[in-house]
Amino acid sequence: MEKRKFITLKTGRNTFRKFDFDDILVIKADGAYFDVFCRKEKFTVSGKTFEKLEEELKDTELVRINRSCIVNSQKCIELKDGTCPALKLINKEIIKPITMNLLKLKELFNIKD
Repeated sequence: MEKRKFITLKTGRNTFRKFDFDDILVIKADGAYFDVFCRKEKFTVSGKTFEKLEEELKDTELVRINRSCIVNSQKCIELKDGTCPALKLINKEIIKPITMNLLKLKELFNIKD
């Protein structure tokens, strides 16, 4: 079975948009909504919880790193380990703190402790 390459999310009252995983940089929770930051634009999404979204993204390159942030591991160019772990994305944005899935990220960066 071929691996899924996109997710469909509600972006308006009666509007749904297909997001290719490759286009997503980061997804950030914002109260009852969340923002999907793509290469060129940002979309506000509703209709499901962040936990439900995380479950739907299981086994993809999108990894939850803290309470309110899911990153595309393929768009991460730098991982800072230590007392306050952080990620740098290809758009130069720094995301911190990393409180979840640090071992998975280290694995993706091929870091062995």
